[in-house]
Amino acid sequence: MDHPIVLGYDGSTCSAAALDEALALAHDLKDSEILMVYCHEPPPGLACALDPTCAAAKELRDYESRVVDEVEPLLEAAAAQARQTGVRTEVVMAWDEPVHALIEVAREHGSHIIVVGSHGESALSGALSRNTPYELLHRSTIPVMVVPHRV
Repeated sequence: MDHPIVLGYDGSTCSAAALDEALALAHDLKDSEILMVYCHEPPPGLACALDPTCAAAKELRDYESRVVDEVEPLLEAAAAQARQTGVRTEVVMAWDEPVHALIEVAREHGSHIIVVGSHGESALSGALSRNTPYELLHRSTIPVMVVPHRV
């Protein structure tokens, strides 16, 4: 894996459009791999020191287990779809705020691009709310491809 394509994927129609674009890009780049990254930020209050006896740590592990059980089939189905086109695809679960997680995964794997879908929001609403594509475009030093919302 030289420089994989990092794809933010959550199962939405926007991320499905981003998957289509990432697959086209992978085919154009020949022998490229997609790292399909599902980001999930734990709810506030479910964090404490790495002490396994901490009640919040146990609650967080239980919460993460429930999320994995819910999301894993969706991610594996999308990864299988990608693999059927001949593109190597790996699923990564990131337990962090999406923008930070996508940038870190891209850095760790030497990616040259992050691909995400747009939820069809205007630039103004993206600037005023937490909007992953908008924030990535402004915080990432790695190029970001934002795939437009499709109706």
